[in-house]
Amino acid sequence: MDRVNRLVSLLLLYIAGAALLMMVFIVVGNIVMRQISASFGGTTEVVGWLTAIVVALSLAYSQRVKAHVELDLLVAHFPLRVQAILTVVVALTSFLFFTVVAWKLWEYGVNAMQRGSLSQTLRVAIYPFVYLVALGFSAFCLVLFADFISSFKKVITQ
Repeated sequence: MDRVNRLVSLLLLYIAGAALLMMVFIVVGNIVMRQISASFGGTTEVVGWLTAIVVALSLAYSQRVKAHVELDLLVAHFPLRVQAILTVVVALTSFLFFTVVAWKLWEYGVNAMQRGSLSQTLRVAIYPFVYLVALGFSAFCLVLFADFISSFKKVITQ
């Protein structure tokens, strides 16, 4: 499972990196075009969608390498067994919450596709972007599930 998580999170991270690079080119191109003649329309809309993709697709990798802020000011004073149990509870709660988020995003993508929802400015179908965000959250859930299993094993072996 760890190997699958590593491969999926890295692949999504590379896609997020490409989306970030596209954002840079769009914003810089818009700035240059504004100086020369007129900027192209829909820049804010495209950058907004790409931002959502960058954030969602990088979640799994950042969770896997623990590149997040963890506040343990209070928990650090608890006995190790209690800390381990709290880690299991937090991992399980996070997994359940973000599973619901991913599920609802997949539902929203299906509904947007069925309704033919389009973006306001460029009139582009929004469901591919929603599906990418849902994919990012689904991969995040896989990593959270692996964290839950790992922390649960630690509680049992302690």
